[in-house]
Amino acid sequence: MDHFYEQLITTSKTGIYKTVNGAMYVFAIVGLASFTTNLILVVILLAMAVACFFYKQKLFVEFEYQFTNGEIDIEKIIEMKKRSKVVAFNIKEVGLIAPEGSDAVKDFYNKPNTIVKCYPDTSKKKVYVAMVTEGNNKMQLMFVPDEKFLDLCYKINPRAVKKE
Repeated sequence: MDHFYEQLITTSKTGIYKTVNGAMYVFAIVGLASFTTNLILVVILLAMAVACFFYKQKLFVEFEYQFTNGEIDIEKIIEMKKRSKVVAFNIKEVGLIAPEGSDAVKDFYNKPNTIVKCYPDTSKKKVYVAMVTEGNNKMQLMFVPDEKFLDLCYKINPRAVKKE
């Protein structure tokens, strides 16, 4: 039987995002308006507008978790426009999936040093840690799966999933 599930972890436009976005437009408009007066000021203002453009992309990031017959793909979506793959692994390679701060996570033997955070800062959901211990992707993956996602993981690898 095929198991397929997608979960989108959304975020909201925070006050910092809106401020940086507005500052980007202000710097660009003022920089272009002062083009005839001072060339150094124009370069500085346009550079600040470009810096704001790249910084605001880091402030609005969503994640999508895909479960396909035991294969988990996690993608990062930047400003609802650009999509890039963060990690892909098989649920059978996971030694543990448990809530962050639980005894199972604290007592896990031989924790990977690499920590990958795959949820937005604005998320209020319960954070889980997956210890991916085999293959090339040895890491502690922090993410916020829902009940259906955890149930599918449990069906494939029941010894690794700890819901409490």
